[in-house]
This record gives sequence, C-alpha cells and structure tokens, in this order.
Amino acid sequence: MNATIPCPATAPPRLLDELDLSIVHALQIDARAPWTRVAAAVGADSATVSRRWEQMQEESLAWLTCWPQSAQWESSTDLAMVLLGADSDLDAICAQPWAFSVDETSAGVVALVAAQSGLRGLGSRVQELAELAAGPGGAHDGRTPRMHVVSAVLAEDSSWRTRALDARGQRIMAGEPGGAGGSSARPPKPEVVAELLEALGEDPRMSAAKLAGHLRVSEATARRTVERSAGRLGLGCDLSSWAAGLRRGAMLWARSPQLHTAGAQARWLPQSYRALQVVGPAPLCISVRATTLTALPELEHALGDGIEIVDRWTVLGARKRNGRLLDDWGRALGRVDVRW
Repeated sequence: MNATIPCPATAPPRLLDELDLSIVHALQIDARAPWTRVAAAVGADSATVSRRWEQMQEESLAWLTCWPQSAQWESSTDLAMVLLGADSDLDAICAQPWAFSVDETSAGVVALVAAQSGLRGLGSRVQELAELAAGPGGAHDGRTPRMHVVSAVLAEDSSWRTRALDARGQRIMAGEPGGAGGSSARPPKPEVVAELLEALGEDPRMSAAKLAGHLRVSEATARRTVERSAGRLGLGCDLSSWAAGLRRGAMLWARSPQLHTAGAQARWLPQSYRALQVVGPAPLCISVRATTLTALPELEHALGDGIEIVDRWTVLGARKRNGRLLDDWGRALGRVDVRW
C-alpha cells in the first residue's frame, strides 16, 4: 500500500484517443470480460486491444477498479463530506482507508469520510481528520470542521462512463453474464463480498482458478459469486480525467422542492460522476467534469428548471478517488485499501 501523494510529473499526459476511450468504456461495463469480447465491442482485434490497454496501464492513465457499492455498506455506515483548510496535510488525509475520496477545491480540501459507529462516531472521525490535516506539529484549534452528513448516495464515482462505445458495442459488453446486467440471484453474504473485495482489489481480472483458491471454493462457484455480487461490488475501470480531455471539474450545491426528481436528473447527467443528497440548506451536491468551466451554465441548464444552484466550488485537483492516489494530472500512482 502506497499512502504518499506521488510527486507530480513535469509534463502532462498524452490525450487518449477514441479507441483508448472505447476500451475504457468497455471495461467500465465489464472489467472481467475476455479481450475477444472487448475487441468485438470496440471494433478492433484482440492483440491491438490488449496492447493499448497495457500501454494505458504502464502510463497510469487507466486502471481497473474494485469498489464496494453503496448497497454493500449504506445500511451500516454513515458518510459525510468534510471541508478542511486549503493548507491541510494531504498525505495524512489520503492515507486514511476510511477517506474514500479527497479533492482540492476553491473552498478548501474536501474529503468523503465513512464510519460504522453511528453519527457520533462519524463526528469523532471527522475530528480525527482535522487533527491529521494539521500535520506533524501543526496547530489545531479543536473545532470540528464543516461537515455535511450524507443522507443518500445518488450516483457513485464508479458509475461514470466515457460514453465512447456505440449502442452496438454497449450491447456486446452487457449481453453476457458478468456484464452490467449481473445476476438476479440473492447476493452473497457481506463477509463473502468483503473477501471478494480483498482479492479483486489487487487484480480485478484475477482468473476464476486463482479466485477459487482465495475463496476456498470451486471455479464454478467463484464465477457465480462474482456474478451474484453485482450491485454490491463494483468492478470497472477508471482513468485520468486530464488524459480524457476533461480538465475542469466543479462541485455544484443545489436545492429543489422536488428533491427526488432533482436527484434523478443529476444522476443521469453525462458530466456528473458523483451525486450526493446531504443534510443542509443545499441538500444536493453534484460533482461534474467538463472540458472547460465555460460549459458550466449549459450543464446547469441541462439539470432542469426545478433545480436551483446556490453555490459552486471549482475542483482544483483530485488527490484520491475510490482509494486510488492521484498525481497533479490525475494519474493513479498508488492505492489505499478501502476500509471503514
């Protein structure tokens, strides 16, 4: 586990082309799909697809993810968005396994924090985060930072798509077991999902034979367990937003008299990669990516007339996402196991 913010490279990464983005989209739908199916979906041969993927991985521009989805933890875990000072110790914050994501914004450092010991325990963890943020020998005034308790997760980071595949390619990727549709059977017990998370967190494309050895079951059972975990465990693919041409980001704080409808609109906005319902005067927080900040008015208009934007925070840089440590250009150069 590397829990140190990587040193930023001096030059930005290359831009991914349409084939690269299509491969990422295919793996976002089904990270464990054979290369032959990915190749059929993107319209290239298997050797080319495999070579392109290896290059993206070597350059840390794209990576496979294994993520506990909200259905796995929302009944037992509380979540909060925490606003810390801009001078916070990023290394210390990002090293915490219960800090899901960390962003530098125009308002300060924003961390998404989880705890299983109730709201009082969540408050204690936020206080702990404030002490960590001060760094070794740093001053901490003892006050709890500004926090917004999350009442509902409307859209998770892992649900975002590059939208590079055409309809045919998406059907190919989703049309077999292990794809987006998953299995309708009862999901495995939480402790089994936790075992899967531990195993596939290291290698989401781990072979069924190797996974069977880890779970101490047969290969057939291992395959079924992965399929049945759809909705509990997210297997997909993430990438450097910069390399995808999405070099700007923002957190939009909004309210609406029809919060349920507004949340659904935010969830399906193509540029939205995270949408949370929080307790506060602006109960909807929508995180978006765009090529330029001049696109924000258009994005806000796309949300509909029933949503009032009351505040906007520019995302200066993502430092941690789904347990991955990111450099200045959004490349993943380290991982912290997600635990809460």
